[in-house]
Amino acid sequence: MRRFRLLSLTLGLLLSCTSPALSELLALLNYESKPDQSVRREGIAIMDIDPESSDFGKVLMEIPLPPDLVAHHIFFNRDRTKAYITALGK
Repeated sequence: MRRFRLLSLTLGLLLSCTSPALSELLALLNYESKPDQSVRREGIAIMDIDPESSDFGKVLMEIPLPPDLVAHHIFFNRDRTKAYITALGK
């Protein structure tokens, strides 16, 4: 009986100390205006793609790029404070 009680207390303590892991499902999108539009617009956007999120489908951040830049590889850090972009040329 003493072992069972010790096991129960240990298990209870472990379960009370754990918390569920939270994560975001984000997508990094490169957008560009259509060729026939007079004003060229290009940029990158970070969108929430988690169907369970209240922000599902919303653009969380938008980073405009110069019109003469063609973004090629785009990376961002986890907290979305920095974007790293390589370009094909100007």
